[in-house]
Amino acid sequence: MFLDHIITKDHAYLHEYNVIKESLIHKGGPQPRWYQFLKEHIATINNCNRLSIDLRVPLIQNPSAARPAIPPISIDTLHHPKRSQKWVVAWVPSISDIVYGKILSTNHFPNSIPVSYIEHWVHRDISIIVRNDTPRSQRNTIIPCQGCSQHFSYYVGDLRPKCILQLKHQDLLLTEVLSKKKRQELSTSSNRNINSFHLLKYSHPHYRILAYNDFLYQQKKIPPCLDRPIAPPQLSRPTFSNNTFINQLLEDDMIVKELQDIARTLNPFNVLVFYTDGSYNVEFLSNEYPMGYGWTTSNIENANITYSGSVKYFPSSTKAEIMAILTALITCPPKCNVTIHTDSQAAIDAFHKSKNLHSISPRRFNKINNNILWSTIHQIINTLSLNAKFIKVKAHSGDPFNDIADALAKVGRVVVSPTIIKHNNLPNQSLPIEWNEEIPLDKDVHKCIESTKDNLIDWSLSSKWFNFNGRNDSTSISHTKDLKWKIRCSTLILPTLDILNRRYPLIMKDNINCLFCLNTPESNHHLWICPETRSLIRNCFITLGNTLIDLLTKNADKLSLVVPDSVKFSPTFRWAYRNEEIHPVALLFLKSYITNDLKERNSKWKNLRSELGLSKKSFKNYYKDFNQSRTPGDIRLDNQFMRRGRDSIYINPFNDYPVLSSNIWNLATSSLALDS
Repeated sequence: MFLDHIITKDHAYLHEYNVIKESLIHKGGPQPRWYQFLKEHIATINNCNRLSIDLRVPLIQNPSAARPAIPPISIDTLHHPKRSQKWVVAWVPSISDIVYGKILSTNHFPNSIPVSYIEHWVHRDISIIVRNDTPRSQRNTIIPCQGCSQHFSYYVGDLRPKCILQLKHQDLLLTEVLSKKKRQELSTSSNRNINSFHLLKYSHPHYRILAYNDFLYQQKKIPPCLDRPIAPPQLSRPTFSNNTFINQLLEDDMIVKELQDIARTLNPFNVLVFYTDGSYNVEFLSNEYPMGYGWTTSNIENANITYSGSVKYFPSSTKAEIMAILTALITCPPKCNVTIHTDSQAAIDAFHKSKNLHSISPRRFNKINNNILWSTIHQIINTLSLNAKFIKVKAHSGDPFNDIADALAKVGRVVVSPTIIKHNNLPNQSLPIEWNEEIPLDKDVHKCIESTKDNLIDWSLSSKWFNFNGRNDSTSISHTKDLKWKIRCSTLILPTLDILNRRYPLIMKDNINCLFCLNTPESNHHLWICPETRSLIRNCFITLGNTLIDLLTKNADKLSLVVPDSVKFSPTFRWAYRNEEIHPVALLFLKSYITNDLKERNSKWKNLRSELGLSKKSFKNYYKDFNQSRTPGDIRLDNQFMRRGRDSIYINPFNDYPVLSSNIWNLATSSLALDS
């Protein structure tokens, strides 16, 4: 048991023992000696349990904090009307203190996190009477800030407030302001205008602890620590290691190590109670995954164990809940009695329906949603001989442990490494179906195929892409050449060296290596990803991105501060600024215009053509000259030779149109370009 279990949340008073024993399983017996010792040595002021020590660092807790809703992604600023402006509090690390305020407007631009602008209010005791009340009992009054170093000078909007702060929306916590009737009494005693201040529901130390703990919790610098019921471990229980079993089922080494450490901690217990929850957000940010999960134990002495993580692929709220159950069960010792509390009735029903997965046909098995996770869960239960029981709890009903699991699940979405199951090690998964040889399909295969086919080609965007005319004249020869270039790029029939060798083998003489790197066959695919041309393409994109930033900054009617990030973090330009792998949207952009790297390539091609003694007429008259100088017998012999040596000569891998239609063509005409 730690100190924060037995003192009040504002770290000012020692709890009465009647309050402390409410968290104990065995509530009988006399008052222990250690409580009287603490009461005599650290709670001596006025004999009223007031702590005589100063806890300058706020205690680490895990409160269930309410937050303002995140607005949808939009290029427009959301201005909050006066009557709907919400009061918030947030921890500011630069000043190591909290700030109060009401939200004026919120920006949630594409490829950026939401940012809110609040009117700054400060905590101020407006009472004219000298008070000896404790901080907890003092009324929390706030008044408008008249200007401070935190003021954001570039705010575009209502400029009547004298101090406006710019804060990340996810750092804001909702607070409650009391009604005008509550302020009337305080206004009379302090001789202040009733509209010049506001009265908050809770004390200033309460909000300070709330905001600071939330800041630490978001930074994942602390484990949550709350009042919990207590169950002692079984010291006589033999030790058992789950290390090998966990390593067989999970991929990421860091996640494996974390769960192995938790399993060693839980090994002495033969009864465990978990609270699990999952989180699913359709409009997730760029630095998080759509699904997160979390769980906490609720019956361990001193400090319960918590865990959270992220999940990707085929997102749903039920899948996140199932992953929370799976990771909780895998840390349990053998022959343990496990009780799992969850607010998902769908997960409980699916667990009971999936008990007979091993006895059904593979066809029916692959139609069950999340079949890989359920197979893993039942394998864990059978291998560890667990006695698992599920209990439904009502969501958002005030259950402290369910609120902990809910908060952990939301935080889990920002975990960098998602939790992935090694489905090849499951006995019931003898032939798992994978998409693109990477992602296992753990849902109805027909639905996956339908959703893929429905979004395979965006015909509206394809039409706009092919019919775009960058010339003033609709009958321009230059426009015809541009259209020819696009079609050749999208169908992979640009005259690269591999295609020229296939069409004109006698005059090309197997010169198929790239003209830049000289060690890889030049193809329509390699032309854009050659490492020797990357610097040319990257510099070109950086120049284009800077030009676009200047144009938008000069002409756009939006905040100029968000323009650089919107361009630099877009799929089209992000890879160039951050030196990452080239994005498919950037490849599509490349194929829309004749780029500088192709001009460099053409100059090298002219040099090679001169070395081979070739001209345009050599290719134009190739078949005519070749057939005139040959007899029918020579043609028959050469045809036989070509057929015998077909396996040894170079053949363009993209020569088959069905392969074309399922690779680059689909990429070039897909909806990926919409993201740019």
